[in-house]
Amino acid sequence: MAVNRCARQIPRGGAAPVRAAPGDSADGPVLVSIVYHVSPDDGVAFARAMENVARSRRRTGALTWGLYEDGTEPGRFIENYLVGSWAEHLAQHHTRQTVTDRRFEEQARSYLLPGTTPEATHAFDAAVAAGKGHRVPAPPPAPDVSPASGAGQDG
Repeated sequence: MAVNRCARQIPRGGAAPVRAAPGDSADGPVLVSIVYHVSPDDGVAFARAMENVARSRRRTGALTWGLYEDGTEPGRFIENYLVGSWAEHLAQHHTRQTVTDRRFEEQARSYLLPGTTPEATHAFDAAVAAGKGHRVPAPPPAPDVSPASGAGQDG
């Protein structure tokens, strides 16, 4: 089983991520995950602030977006979003993000526990990494077991 390659970075005020794994701009989708630690008492307000971040992520190129709270660690939130390629993700940082987008991120970060910073990971599509294209191949079709095929019938 192939494993996604990850690059780590801590996002800060529009700073571009650094990719640890080799690749090019057409290397397939990138899953961005960012972990935030907030007081459980601030969870609802943080999630509300992240709604603006979600709109910003989608506007700048995210194909999907979600925010999840860890079921075993209250106040630990995980933001996940998918972009089409590493080049698309870099464009989010270099050319698409506005001052307003950065303000939305800072508003959400105002709920972080003191002494904590968000931690981001970037996971790259394992099928692309294995040289098999942009998607994991579909499984072969199931054998035909309909009565018309004669399969599964006693002889």
